[in-house]
Amino acid sequence: MSDENFVKNTDAAEKNYENQEEKEFTEDINELEKEQQCQEKDSNDEATDYEKLYNELQKKYEEKEKQANEYLDMLKRTMADFDNFRKRTNKEKESIYDDGIMNAVKNLLPVFDNLERALEYNNEDQSLIDGIKMVVKLFKDTMAKMNIEEIKALGEKFNPEFHNAVMHIEDKSYGENEIIEVLQKGYKYKDKILRYSMVKVAN
Repeated sequence: MSDENFVKNTDAAEKNYENQEEKEFTEDINELEKEQQCQEKDSNDEATDYEKLYNELQKKYEEKEKQANEYLDMLKRTMADFDNFRKRTNKEKESIYDDGIMNAVKNLLPVFDNLERALEYNNEDQSLIDGIKMVVKLFKDTMAKMNIEEIKALGEKFNPEFHNAVMHIEDKSYGENEIIEVLQKGYKYKDKILRYSMVKVAN
């Protein structure tokens, strides 16, 4: 083989080697690019999955929050209803209690009236008078503890909300609508009238 042919063959071999290296390098580059594209796709898919999961959790959270608010509103309404029921029940109990006291005292007032009348009569038996006075005082003390008050009448101006006028006279020595005599004492329990004062009014 001549030197010229040897050189040609050598150049051809080198060129083939370079072409083969370039080809392999290009293939490696393409492979790397494909791997990078796959990684980017996987990364995008993973991001999409995270976003989807976040949206699902956010939706569930909003549903639970709405449900919790509904339960809270229901609890508030129930507590308000119970509070109203408790107040109404207490008011009814108080009313029943007051009505019971008023009915009992109304039945006892005639007895008290007779005890006071007994003190107006002259009686030589001092021990009897003292006994009646003690009973009357006990009666008054007990009524005071029960918030029962005698309605002021004598010398007061006639008030139809508290007094019942059964007699009327004209007398310039008294003021207008002045109560000059109490025929029967009146009593009240708190702001309720147990019995109106039966009175005699002037002018």
